[in-house]
Amino acid sequence: MKPYQRAKIGGILDGNDHDVWGVPLLNIAIGYDDNDDKMSRDFVEQFTEMYKKAGFSNIHSSTYKQAPGLDIHEMGGVRMGRDPKSSLLNEWNQMHACKNVFITDGACMTSISTQNPSLSYMAMTARAVDYTLGELKKGNLLN
Repeated sequence: MKPYQRAKIGGILDGNDHDVWGVPLLNIAIGYDDNDDKMSRDFVEQFTEMYKKAGFSNIHSSTYKQAPGLDIHEMGGVRMGRDPKSSLLNEWNQMHACKNVFITDGACMTSISTQNPSLSYMAMTARAVDYTLGELKKGNLLN
């Protein structure tokens, strides 16, 4: 099994290591846990049962441990919130610690209801861009 085949992504800011501008670097850990394995098995069992009830036959099911992000929507790595101690982004998807960085993909969302979050990403991006343009016009993002 390749190292990337165990994929649970999480990250924290490293208080000891900073970039050239003094911003704390992100420390990332990757690995699947037991709950991920259980959910994967349950997924296969559930869709196999649905296929059988729908009259399908000759069903071959399996799970693949692919590289992170190839078969699921990764969520929550850069949490949005009001408190910089418990979140990296503010309500505009703007980093608390670096005001000229905006993150508008699924990283800001701690979870997802079912599937296909792309419309939510696009809405958050449009909202962040609108805010950013206003801040640029005020000169608030030039520093």
